[in-house]
Amino acid sequence: MYPIAHPKVIQRAREFLAFDPLFLDTETTGISPQDVVIEVGVVDLAGETVYETLIRPSIPIPAEAVAIHGITEGMVSDAPAWREIWGDLRSVLDGRYVGVYNADFDLRMMKQTHRRSWLDWTLEDQRFFCVMKLYSAFYGERSLRGNSFRFHKLEAAGAACRIPLPNSHRAVDDARLTAALFKYIAHYGA
Repeated sequence: MYPIAHPKVIQRAREFLAFDPLFLDTETTGISPQDVVIEVGVVDLAGETVYETLIRPSIPIPAEAVAIHGITEGMVSDAPAWREIWGDLRSVLDGRYVGVYNADFDLRMMKQTHRRSWLDWTLEDQRFFCVMKLYSAFYGERSLRGNSFRFHKLEAAGAACRIPLPNSHRAVDDARLTAALFKYIAHYGA
């Protein structure tokens, strides 16, 4: 029964594929409006690392966040601040299409971190596309309310597609799994 694998979803993935997208993931101090990014990972379509860094946050990393991604205060104590990494990260992403699993969250977190660093956001939001939404439409399971598709955790989506990559909650690993999941959708039935 699943995945539904609607041809329009596969076609949409193939349209993005034509632009040779990058894939990004972040790890953060939490999910609130005050939280910030502490790791960024960017990979290409082949899963090769294009950019990766830990980031020294302007706020403490709560134990709950450390329990998820394993990034401790000690690991980021000598890392550069967001303001210091932004120029390099911007040059990697600028003008590219970027796939993100739960793009709304990662974009929000990057913009929050940006504002805390007194920087102006100059990337085009429309160049970021959400692989989570793409996968949920590809899989085709209706949400409980029935008016949209049910979202799946990255790890569950990877397992359902038999992608042998971990969802380690580290930025590069999760960006790699996102790229592999995207390719699975784009090449489905080909």
